[in-house]
Amino acid sequence: MKSAKSIVRNILLFIILIVVTFYIIFRNYNIKETFDMILNANIFYIILAVFCMFFYFAAEALNNKWILESLGSKINFLQALKYPLIGFFFSGITPASGGGQPMQAYYMSRDGIPSSYATLSLIVQLISFHAITLVFGVFGFIFNYNLLSSGMIILFAVGTVIKSIVLALMYIGFRNKYAGKKIATFIFNILKKFKVKNLDKLEKTVDETIEDYNNGAWYIRKHIKIFFKSLSLMFLQVVVYFSLSYFIYRAFGLNYYNWIEMLLLQALLYLSVASIPLPGSVGVSEGAFLSIYEYIYGAEILASAMVISRGISFYLFMVIASIVVLATTIFNMNNKKKNKQ
Repeated sequence: MKSAKSIVRNILLFIILIVVTFYIIFRNYNIKETFDMILNANIFYIILAVFCMFFYFAAEALNNKWILESLGSKINFLQALKYPLIGFFFSGITPASGGGQPMQAYYMSRDGIPSSYATLSLIVQLISFHAITLVFGVFGFIFNYNLLSSGMIILFAVGTVIKSIVLALMYIGFRNKYAGKKIATFIFNILKKFKVKNLDKLEKTVDETIEDYNNGAWYIRKHIKIFFKSLSLMFLQVVVYFSLSYFIYRAFGLNYYNWIEMLLLQALLYLSVASIPLPGSVGVSEGAFLSIYEYIYGAEILASAMVISRGISFYLFMVIASIVVLATTIFNMNNKKKNKQ
């Protein structure tokens, strides 16, 4: 019940953020002109942009399927496909995407997949995804530094530092659990001196997480071919995901910037907002898009491009993911009732 109430609160906050964000943005734009321009966009490129998102989820599902099957858990592709959508939904309604992976693991366990296998699969993918997006984002910054305002440079720096620290801690736990536990103990001892409350449960969770990451190292050593196969697919997944911005750019009849330039710009945007502690980075993502792409689209097209970009890359699939979560939850509840009977 506590979890259900928390989810409802997060959804309400998420909706409020959306309303406030678009109210603030469209005070400065003509809504009719914005949506007229959207309707006149090239549908072929819009479809390609939507395909990029479908590929993103399909690739994650296939990766999950490969890893779980290498551990001995057989799942079909459609079953595997629902887990990234579930993760996307809960990432979208929780600050800094913190609820996505735990809820994926929960739904996997409900389907009979051992929780240790589910956690291991998600951790292996998470480390790869963090590393790949960090590299793309840094290259995006190097090649597009001149397009950034001082505020965006600060936002990028914060996002890069947070992502780098997270990745470093993952790597430490991954390579040497004893070193990871020593660092964690040192940090918690400092927090205790400042009399931070309710640390015991968090300390236990961190300790378990370090064990999970160390198990990830074991998996890679034992399944090195599967890991590199998974890593290659994830690289392609990220490339296709960031390519979405290029197809939206072409949908408005623009062609001055090439595919690689638009891909790196999208990577820069992603790295700048991914660590923001707001559900779905709502508000910040829209504002960052308007800032970064201002010189790319110009004032006339900018708002329309933002609506299509965020609409396809986030809001459309939040709706699809919410349907999947609801259907899966109802199915699980009905199964629970049948089992009790």
